[in-house]
Amino acid sequence: MSSFRLRLAAAVLPFTLVLAACGNDAQNADAPPPTTAAAAAESQELAPVKVEGAPGAKPTITLPSTPFMVSGPGHRTVAAGDGKDITEADTVSAHFLLLNAKDGKELESRFGEEVVGLGLGDETLQPAIRNALVGQKVGARVLVAVPAKEAVGEQGNPTMGIAAADTLLYFFEVTDAKTPLKEATGTPVPPKAGLPTVQMGASPQEPAKITVPKGAPPKETVVQPLIQGKGPKVQAGQTVRVSYTGVTWRDPANPFDYSGKTPEGYAEFPIGQGGLIKAWDENIPGQTVGSRILMVVPPADGYGKEGRGEQIKGDDTMIFVLDILDAT
Repeated sequence: MSSFRLRLAAAVLPFTLVLAACGNDAQNADAPPPTTAAAAAESQELAPVKVEGAPGAKPTITLPSTPFMVSGPGHRTVAAGDGKDITEADTVSAHFLLLNAKDGKELESRFGEEVVGLGLGDETLQPAIRNALVGQKVGARVLVAVPAKEAVGEQGNPTMGIAAADTLLYFFEVTDAKTPLKEATGTPVPPKAGLPTVQMGASPQEPAKITVPKGAPPKETVVQPLIQGKGPKVQAGQTVRVSYTGVTWRDPANPFDYSGKTPEGYAEFPIGQGGLIKAWDENIPGQTVGSRILMVVPPADGYGKEGRGEQIKGDDTMIFVLDILDAT
């Protein structure tokens, strides 16, 4: 991952223990492919675990004994949902609780108004979590067990008090599921004269071709919709998924970054939280999902006088074209 993506487009999840442990690539490669049509078989090892509480409320989870351990990853459907079928192409929103089954200690909870977003097609997602949720329906309440070494590696996580031999218990209550867009879709918007022009790549994996007009770049940030999406407005605090190409006004033929070069072909990050360049953080909120945006960014709203690496100098104006694919 380049230094540009670390600032502009790092893929961020609200919690990290849903990701497969680093260094377990060989193990993950041997795992069976994710289920796509129906829920994977449930684990009888989780039958003795008692889960109490009303839907929408933080549950009380009681272990039959401690330490509680499982022989391998598995799940149990505590309550079936009655909404949309969940597929591997979906991003789900869910309330979330995580326990260490060694002693029943709560490690993290996201219940109440806050939900977390999970891309079920994400290669780094724990296979046990994917298999537990794909084939369910929205509204499902699901308990998932994962040996800790598969979440944190053989070294464990001393900071969180997790040993590799522990078992982690995840509880998800799915509140929504939707399939993110692959590219912008909506109503074309004629751009204003005098702005850079955009020719999108033949596929989302190819960078867009951006041509700049003659003359000096604008001194203020310009935000020009090229396609007006019909989805909901992005709100500050959400995690957005975008595909994008970034070039400088000085050298538009050579993108300094584009999302198509990543395995996913997109980027996800929290918006409006101060973690991005000012132009993105302030101007993506308020746009609608499905939109394609041309953004011309002077140094003051980008990386400032220090620039960024060798490709973005301190006096460079950046140009982005980005598709807003999802917001959760």
